[in-house]
Amino acid sequence: MKVCFLLGSGISRPASLPSVDELTSQVLAPKEFFRCSDGVYRRVEAVQQNPMLVQKQITDMERIEQLLRWLKGNAEVRYAADTERRVNYEDLACLAAQIHNDSLDEYENPALGPFICCALNALPGLCSEGKLGELAGQTVNYIADVVADMLVKLPSNQRHLEVFQQAASDNRFEEVNLFTLNHDRLLEHFLRARAVAVVDGFDNENSLGIRTWNPALFDMWRTHARAPVVRLFKLHGSIDWRRFRPSETQGGERASNPRREEYVGIRSNPALANAKDKQGRAHEEVDRALFLAGTFNKMLDYLNHVFLELHYRFHRILADTTRLVVCGYGFGDKGINNRITDWMCLSTGQGDRKMVLIEPRALEDVQRRARGAIAGKLMAWKDEKRFVHLQSPIGNPDVTWERISYALTQ
Repeated sequence: MKVCFLLGSGISRPASLPSVDELTSQVLAPKEFFRCSDGVYRRVEAVQQNPMLVQKQITDMERIEQLLRWLKGNAEVRYAADTERRVNYEDLACLAAQIHNDSLDEYENPALGPFICCALNALPGLCSEGKLGELAGQTVNYIADVVADMLVKLPSNQRHLEVFQQAASDNRFEEVNLFTLNHDRLLEHFLRARAVAVVDGFDNENSLGIRTWNPALFDMWRTHARAPVVRLFKLHGSIDWRRFRPSETQGGERASNPRREEYVGIRSNPALANAKDKQGRAHEEVDRALFLAGTFNKMLDYLNHVFLELHYRFHRILADTTRLVVCGYGFGDKGINNRITDWMCLSTGQGDRKMVLIEPRALEDVQRRARGAIAGKLMAWKDEKRFVHLQSPIGNPDVTWERISYALTQ
């Protein structure tokens, strides 16, 4: 039997990693960050500042703050009827990304015209019409950098993650696949510390101190069979993923890469950041951390490069699996919900498909907060005995691997 886990931010809370509310609160305080020469926003205290640039930076961060506050106010008007719905940093990232993408004709949206006009009228002096898209793009980058900065925090309690270690060691299950929507590094660090081999799609460290993206590794996971092994798919990316670009040299001087050759990797050994490859090229980080922030805009990115590969794997592995455990996920991602719904509803010759949800809220509350594609089906699946709700938080002593595996095998 094969089992898949779908994990959301709820599994990181017992480890005291920042909540969505805490991330949102920090995002709304731009003056605590500073835009560095590489375009990445870092905390003010971590940057050696040129006094001549300080005032300009303050002005730039004030402009980002004004736009964020305005976006937040408009989103709150939209969700005013839902007293439980709080606007968060993902909503703000989505709105800013839409304005930015429309300004570039990347994903043009005529419906945004009145919204953009309203922004220009409500925020006089903030920026001219041609610069609003640029400011929105800077805001998206700023949000991503704040989230990455906060998720570097060291975790506290991790005992609740032992169920994943135990699942990997359970001989009744021939495959254990972990699909996570989280950007933090909690899960992979915990499992590796417990001698569980984690196949995450990145090669071993090379001479440049970089682990390069190689999805073929997902097909060779059985080479780790001497130890418990899991395949880990980070569907929304990670705070330690980066794009790298080899730099060309001309007469000993570094020059731009004319072919724009790029690849995705993890800088596993920062001490080798200045190392050269066999052609004498340094490999530089092109941009900020590679992960997805936002709401509905994420689904557009599911079609791009690394994320297309990951979501293809999610689709194919689910199709070949009859058991799914959902933990820490509130059914708020429409694209992910569609995958789950299709999987549960399509017939299979492998026997009935079953989903186990580990969630402290009552099922009625889960249904109320979930998106429509799945909310109306949970109770029907439960009546068909294909859906089991373990009403306990992850980390509760009652949530043992024995209890979860029993629910999966019945």
